[in-house]
Amino acid sequence: MNNSEPRASRPPLRRTAARPSTATGPRTAAGLRAVVGPKVRAGALLAVACALTAGAAACGSEHTKGGISPTVVSAAAEASRRAASAAAEASELGGPQATSAASNAAALISQAAMAASASAASAAAAVQSRAAAFESSVSAQVSKSRQMATTALAGVSGSGNALGDVTLTGVPTTASDGFPAVVLTVHNSTSAKANYAAQVDFLDSAGKTAESVVVGTEDVAPGENRTVLAHGTKQATVATAKVAKAQRY
Repeated sequence: MNNSEPRASRPPLRRTAARPSTATGPRTAAGLRAVVGPKVRAGALLAVACALTAGAAACGSEHTKGGISPTVVSAAAEASRRAASAAAEASELGGPQATSAASNAAALISQAAMAASASAASAAAAVQSRAAAFESSVSAQVSKSRQMATTALAGVSGSGNALGDVTLTGVPTTASDGFPAVVLTVHNSTSAKANYAAQVDFLDSAGKTAESVVVGTEDVAPGENRTVLAHGTKQATVATAKVAKAQRY
């Protein structure tokens, strides 16, 4: 049961329909690890991030062999971990920001592997420092995006003006480390560039909200389809997810 993927419902045909988009299915999902701050452990989430951003190079890891200083190996591994976690976190932003983060993460992971292979302590330390700065920068971007989305939804009554523009697909718990996660597809149905904010509710088997999360993405072009990742941050038995609010602004 835990490995099953929720079924994504069809999006509303008309924006006037008040029924939220939902993703349903029999799974025991228990909240994705909070992908915020330098202590994040991206792990399985990175696979989801790579799929969303075409940053598959960041999914790989290179293992060093004998004869290399443990200090160098440790620094290189920490650099790779930070780069990977930043790429995973940036998948919440979607669009060019997520793609750029995945590319930067892949480059840092490659540099860390080369430093480890050469047993170059100074190079490994330098990559570790750059990866830490990169992770902090991405965290700041995500924090800003969440705040903007929260502000945009604060004054919204009902389900917002863009519910018909947002659909969701469940993420298998095997790909999210057992925490609830959904991929939102945002379609800008207007003729102007727009920002989007969405509130996703994760529901238990009784239909009660176990956790609500807010995500946002900026500068979505007219007609563009953009994917962003929304995830829970605490353990809970989740059976369904729905887009409770979506606002275009």
